Amino acid sequence: MKKNVMTLFTTTLLVFVFFAGSSEAFAMTSKGAINFQTDANTYSKRATSIVVTGTLDRLNNGAGVFLVNKAGKTVKYTFTGCCNKRSFRVSFSTKNIPAGKYDVIVSTDWGTRNYIGELKHYITVQH
Repeated sequence: MKKNVMTLFTTTLLVFVFFAGSSEAFAMTSKGAINFQTDANTYSKRATSIVVTGTLDRLNNGAGVFLVNKAGKTVKYTFTGCCNKRSFRVSFSTKNIPAGKYDVIVSTDWGTRNYIGELKHYITVQH
């Protein structure tokens, strides 16, 4: 009995350390010309916001960040700002967002070229 309890305790501890070791473990990453990620890949009823952080390759005057549903309709939009910053962090409130699958798209212009990044997979909002 004592051996079983110790084995269970050790297993629980290892699982906890594995999943708690990195807050990035469940983040959703992007593909394309702009590197960014969300803070999670599933947002439960208790989630209050979707946080998007990333880095632009060049100093520029900001980027547009779009939350798009699976049908392709833009649900929320924000602009990262200006002032020649490469890194950005934006937050979308989950209030009034219906349950479903969503994509995040980040777009910026440099001269006459447009650079776009999008998530590798959809994120899920549950309500």
